[in-house]
This record gives sequence, structure tokens and C-alpha cells, in this order.
Amino acid sequence: MLLAFWNSYGQERISITEATLRLTFEETKEMFYSFAEGDEIILNLSMVRGKHIKEVEIIELPNNSIFLEFKAKKIENKRIKIRNKGMYKFRFYSSSITNRICKFSIDRIPESIETTSFNTNWKWLTVKDTIYTPYQIDSLIGYKTTVYQETIRELKSEKLEEIMLFEKSQTVHSYYNENISKSYLKVELPIINSTFLREENILAWSYWIGVGQESQEAYSKNVHSATKSLGNLANLYYQTPLAGIALGAISNLVTPQIGEDIEYYFIPDFQNVQNFYNNQSFLQFDMGKGRAAYGRNDSLKEGTFYIGLSNDNLLKSIEVNVKVLVVKKVKVYENVVYNRQKKEPEYVTLNKIRRNIIETKIRVPIE
Repeated sequence: MLLAFWNSYGQERISITEATLRLTFEETKEMFYSFAEGDEIILNLSMVRGKHIKEVEIIELPNNSIFLEFKAKKIENKRIKIRNKGMYKFRFYSSSITNRICKFSIDRIPESIETTSFNTNWKWLTVKDTIYTPYQIDSLIGYKTTVYQETIRELKSEKLEEIMLFEKSQTVHSYYNENISKSYLKVELPIINSTFLREENILAWSYWIGVGQESQEAYSKNVHSATKSLGNLANLYYQTPLAGIALGAISNLVTPQIGEDIEYYFIPDFQNVQNFYNNQSFLQFDMGKGRAAYGRNDSLKEGTFYIGLSNDNLLKSIEVNVKVLVVKKVKVYENVVYNRQKKEPEYVTLNKIRRNIIETKIRVPIE
């Protein structure tokens, strides 16, 4: 009688859950229960809407799949034996575009009377795991003094150079002469030769254009005035009146009050010189007319240009005095070697271990 009682009691069927489940497209729903060792799970499923559920799976946590049904239409009294007490996940997945609705139930049959009242609920358990990670660190142990030499480029001298490109007297014939009443001069600005220890830079260039003996006498007066100024003022840094014009130190020069005049043009290239000769339209970047003229230019510092001269006197040819002067700054450097000292840190590499405690929450049976 006792044996018959145990056998009949062991077959008692206990309901765990009975519910209706709705799944949308690509949706997964999961439920968790705990079971005792020796329990027998009875699973039932039937469709209410839709043909099937794509996947129905029972997993023994963490990842042991004990039951898997694809395209489940109906599951009737499916029995699964539980070998280990633990947590079990019931997973329902649908990949259908339309909604799926199903009814399901989960029952258990305990193996013995001792597990009849087993609580299938679960709780969170926080598990702490200690991880030791080796790492290296550089530790400062002191400083060492290093002696070295440093070479520095230092300015040794700086000066201004006045370069007279040319002083020329140019004959320009009269308008009715058998020769053309125009002439030109070619001006080539000096090529800059800079090196690591020598820097050259053209600051500006200046010019003097005058007619006849009168302009020569006027320029001589300007030279005399500049020489007198240099003798009286030690801080003047130019040697000639044209250099003073180029540097902006002199704004006015003496010009003749009588004599013939000349038309002059500063022309950028030879093609426009030919146009100038042929009475055609031509380009120029400066021009003027007078018995004498002077000026400066600090924008054009390289290459070649031309000075065009034109005499509008009908019968008299003229002699035009043309001077072009360039002011160049020259810096001379030298390499100076200095003895230096510097402190450099010294390190040793230490091997250490870092301890990290990681907390993880897991589902466990409530009892």
C-alpha cells in the first residue's frame, strides 16, 4: 500500500503556468522557471492565429538547449525530463510579418513527494568575480645631467648696399628727325643670392630722369646736399640722394627750372616696348613728363623692365640722363657653438597587477 501511494503521488501533475502569447514580426519572448532534479516538464501549445510559431525552445541556463521545435503548429503533452536542479528558459520566437497568437501551458510532475512543493520561481543573485590584470608602469627614480653642444645661427652684421645699375646718357631725336623720336633702356634688377649664413633682400629701387646739362647740375646739387647731411648727422644710413629716395628718407630733390622736357614710361616687357615704338597701345606701370623726374618702387624686386623715352620737340634732339639705383639689405650670420646642459628623467619599469572585481547578476532558483 505504501509503495502504491508513492507511485501514485509521484505522478501528480502540477500546473506552472497557462497563458496566451502574442508575437509580432521578429519578436522573441522569454519566460524563466526553476525546476527540481527529476522533475518532468509537460509542454502544450496550440495556435489561435497564424499557421505556426517559428521556434519554441527550452534551454537549461546558461546555454544547454534541451528542447527545440521549428515551425511549431501544435505541441501536445511534450514531456522533458529534468536531470539537474536549476534555471530553465522558455523561448518563443516569430519571424512572420503578421501577428501570431498561441495558447500554451507548462506543467511539472515531481519525481518524489519531497519535491512536490518545490517553488519554481527564481531570484537574482549577484556573483562577484575577481580578475587580476598584469600591467607595467614607468617609475621615476631620478634625473641625470647630459652635456651637449648646440649650434645657433646668430646675426653677425647687417648693412645696406647701394647698387647703381646704370648711369647713362641717352640721345632722343626730335620729332621731325629722320630717326624715330623715341628710345628705351633695359633695366635688369640684380639676382638675389641668399644662403644659410647670408640673406639678401632688395628693399626698393629709385630713378632719376633728367634732360641736358641743367639736370646734371641739379643732380650735383642733390649729391652735395646729401654729402653735407652725412657729415653733420652720424645716424643717416644712405650714401647718395637716390638711396635716400629709395629708403624714403628723402622726399624732395632739386630739379632744373629751365630746359627741355622728356616723356618717360616704365614698361613691363619688350612686347609693350614694340607697341610703344609703333605708336600702339602699350602697358606701363609708371609714367611722367618733365625737365627732371625721380621716384621709388618697392613692389617690383626681380626680373627685367624697360624705360621708354619720347621727345615731343619738333626740331631739337635732347640728351637724357638716366640713373637707376637699387638698395639691398644684407645680413651676415655665423654659427656659434654653445655648451649646454640638460636634465633628463630616469625611469625603471615595474611589473604590477591590478585587481578588478566584476559583479554579474544571474538567475537562480528561489530555493
